[in-house]
Formats: sequence, C-alpha cells, structure tokens
Amino acid sequence: MSRRVGTTLALVAGAAAVLGMASGAKAQELRLSTFVPPVHVIYREIITPWAQEIAKATNGEVKITLYPSMQLGGKPPDLYRQSVQGAVDFVFTLPGYTSPAFPRVQMIELPGLMPDGVAATNMMWDLLDPYLLPDFEGTKVIALWGAEDAGWMSRSGAFKTMDDLKGKRMRAPSAAQAKQLEVMGAVPIAMPITQVYQNLERGVIDGAMLPFSTIVDFRLGEVGKGITVTGPLFGRSSFLISMNKQKYDSLSPAARAAIDKTSGRGLSLKATEVYLKRAESGIQSIKGKAEVYTLPPAEQARIAEVLKPIVADWIKQNEAKGVPARDMLRKAGYPVN
Repeated sequence: MSRRVGTTLALVAGAAAVLGMASGAKAQELRLSTFVPPVHVIYREIITPWAQEIAKATNGEVKITLYPSMQLGGKPPDLYRQSVQGAVDFVFTLPGYTSPAFPRVQMIELPGLMPDGVAATNMMWDLLDPYLLPDFEGTKVIALWGAEDAGWMSRSGAFKTMDDLKGKRMRAPSAAQAKQLEVMGAVPIAMPITQVYQNLERGVIDGAMLPFSTIVDFRLGEVGKGITVTGPLFGRSSFLISMNKQKYDSLSPAARAAIDKTSGRGLSLKATEVYLKRAESGIQSIKGKAEVYTLPPAEQARIAEVLKPIVADWIKQNEAKGVPARDMLRKAGYPVN
C-alpha cells in the first residue's frame, strides 16, 4: 500500500514538474535597457509601474526586467539601434541622440512649434500614423512624448540675452537644437545628458541647453551656477520607449493586447506630466544656490525672430529627402506657405 502511494505521489510530483516546466516555458522574460539610473523619475514613476502592470495584465506570461545605466553595454546613442536589431527587447531613449535616424521626429525640436509638452505629445500621436511611423521601422512605439521647454544652464551666472551665448561652448541635446545654438552664436557640442555634470564641472563646456527636469535626476544643481528660463523658444526633446517589432509579433495575442492597452498616447501623456512636475521641482531645488533668470518677453521675441529661418531650412532639407515636412507642419497647425 505504501509503495503504491509512493508511486502515485511520485507520478503527481512528476506531472507537477512537467506542468511547471510548461508554464515556465510560456513565460517570457523581456529586457528593457536605458541610460538613466534607477533613481530617475521616469524609471521610478513610469517604466517600473508599467512593467509591473504588464506582468499583472498577462498573468505572468510577460516579465519585463529593467536594466538601468547601460548595464547591458553600449552608450546612450546605441540604444535605439539595439532595439531595432533585437539585442534588447525594449529601450528608453531620446531620438535626439541619433537625430539623423529620426528626420520626422526632429520636428518637435523646431523653435516655437508647440507651447508646452502636453501639446507636443498630442501632436506627435496625431502625426504618428502615417507621418512619423517611417522613423520607427523595425520597432513598435510603446511611448513617445515631449518634455518641458528646453532652457539654458551655465557654469557661471545665468545667460540673460542671446548675446551672452556668443562663443560659448554649449551642450546641445540634438542636431536641431545644435543648429539653434549655432544661429545664436554659440559653439554647440553634442553630448548625452549623462556627460553634462562632469563636463560642466571641468569647464569642457560653458553651459548647456537642456530640460530642467534633469537638474534633480542628474544632480546638475551641484555644478550649474545659473539657469535661464526661456519659454518655448527652442522646441523640446522627445523621449521614446520602443520595442523590437519581431519580439512583439512573437508574443501571444493576449500579451500583445495587454501591451497595446497599457501603452500609447495615455502612457506618453503620463510621462509628459511627470517631466513637467520634475522640471518645476528642479527649478525650485536650485533657487538660493544658483542664479535663476527668466528671459523678458522682448528678448524672447528677438530670439524667435533670429530662429525663424530654421523652420524653412528644415522644410527644404527634409522635402529633398522625401519627407512631407510641409504637410506635417500644416497638420500640426503651424503656419507655412
């Protein structure tokens, strides 16, 4: 009798093990790589909760493991290519780090295009299909959003006019914003946000164009001695969470549906709001430690006039590549001929 019970228990245990293996085989662990550290506000308030939501919505079928601070190798500008090639399954990155690969998305960085991050995010989702999608071939867009206004940071006192930038070595977030700095007389230097602290501290750069949400997350208040609130003059950086398209297509219909439901415009607008709040806290955190200056309306108007030709140049350059730049601007409500 005991031998029979033992045999039965062994069979049950074996069956359970097989079922467990089968269940484990169904579960997919996907990797998300990013350049930001775990303390970064988007990592904590957007990416981590979203990954948890996916695990819950798929009943554990999909588990997203997060790898901050480039733990999977490479440099920040490598991230999007890694997601296209399938070296990782998801990335959180800036299209501006590899601007030539995103000629359409560069539109968000044009001067004075949108009044704030929310409007910019909605514009990108309004334009995504069909205008922006060619920029994302090989990936699925999980989230795409605009940050707060770009402003100036200095390693000395705040820049108070466009003339203060002449000859200054300024970090540029993207090719489009580098052009804006150049037109104003600065010397633009392409640089990921992760390198701004050390280069400001060492005097390699005199200042930086950046969104003020970075002040807290990258401790820039320790090295920046002046910030200039410029308004929506310089466009804004765009941010992206993308997924390798082949990996997405390989998932079950239920898993794909869960990803679709939890991502998209809604997730993007949440991320925008997080950045807007973080930017305000960044400005508050530096008050009393550094000079905070707001450009008066007359100087903003002067700079806007100087930057105007950039839009016409962008249209000309992109239409020569087959990008319907003029149509995109019209769709966004920007006045063009």
